[in-house]
Amino acid sequence: MKKISTILAALLMSAAAAQAATLAGVPMKDHHMAAFGDKATCAVCHGPGTPESRPSDKACIGCHGTMDKIPTKPNRFDKFPHASAHYGNTLECTTCHAEHKPSKALCNDCHNVEWTNFK
Repeated sequence: MKKISTILAALLMSAAAAQAATLAGVPMKDHHMAAFGDKATCAVCHGPGTPESRPSDKACIGCHGTMDKIPTKPNRFDKFPHASAHYGNTLECTTCHAEHKPSKALCNDCHNVEWTNFK
């Protein structure tokens, strides 16, 4: 457990240089810090206790709504990430979206898709 915490801390510290906003010394994306304002706490996304794991989809859905309610901008490939041809809407939000490091679209592991406004 201590090794995981050390690795997590190193990852978060390396990402901190690229992020201006922080919460308890952990990098946060500016748009989330602006939305949470003075109500920003780790528990907002991670729930009670020490945040050592990814947030559940319930936390994301609580603010953003379900995948079918999240608008995605058209792209030149006419693909919609929240209605994947492979996975439908069964993937966890954190499969592609990250808060404390850059987000990475799973689709781009195999396809060359340019998502606009990907956060």
